[in-house]
Amino acid sequence: MDKSRIITLLLGLGLATTVGAQAQEGRLLRFENAEQAVDTVRFDSGAITLRYPFENVSGKSVTVLEIHSGCGCFTGEVNRRVLAPGARAVLTAVFDPRSLYGSQTRHLTVVSSDGENTVLSSISVKGYVLRDASEGEIRYAEDLGCGLRTDTSVNVLSRDGFGDYVFSIPLYNDTDREVKVEVRASSSRVKLYAPQTLAPHSREDLRGEYDALWKRRGSAVTETLTISVDGAPVAPLQIKGTIE
Repeated sequence: MDKSRIITLLLGLGLATTVGAQAQEGRLLRFENAEQAVDTVRFDSGAITLRYPFENVSGKSVTVLEIHSGCGCFTGEVNRRVLAPGARAVLTAVFDPRSLYGSQTRHLTVVSSDGENTVLSSISVKGYVLRDASEGEIRYAEDLGCGLRTDTSVNVLSRDGFGDYVFSIPLYNDTDREVKVEVRASSSRVKLYAPQTLAPHSREDLRGEYDALWKRRGSAVTETLTISVDGAPVAPLQIKGTIE
């Protein structure tokens, strides 16, 4: 396996380590305060800039090859890409809480090389992001009623690997109690696999299959799912699609 594939695999696993024939020789770069915290911030308070000073602690010239981020909410750039032995530089990172909620730990992976060894170094930021809305309201914007939420009221049929027409709809209980859920389809063509109960602040997927037997190609499909929570009706959901 070549070195580039090893780096890709390690990044996918979220590891920071040394790649190369002399991995036992240790780090190339040393970061000061590699783990930082922003404490509690509001989602609309604006982006926060963080500085991560680092030093070339090897005996060779080191090049910063890449900086990998797991999301657009935490990005970074260095002011120097090539460092002589003992030279110092700064990685400036930006933590943007706009799309975040609750407890957060975000990482950047810095890929550096001395021409022989390639090393992955990790830096991080921790914090807690406050929002006016609950986590359920943020992730599941469609309020069906009685504390039941989902991400959209209209869902599209898709075909699975066996050619069957299927759908999957997240149902989220945004209350502090367990609720009973009952789902009925508008026709016998729909076979449902629905959760019967939802624990407080939990999600289960409502899955189903559509029997397209004897339906003409190009036919439009619209099915309605009626839902009740603890016996009380809530807003219905629609399933739409086209027979291929």
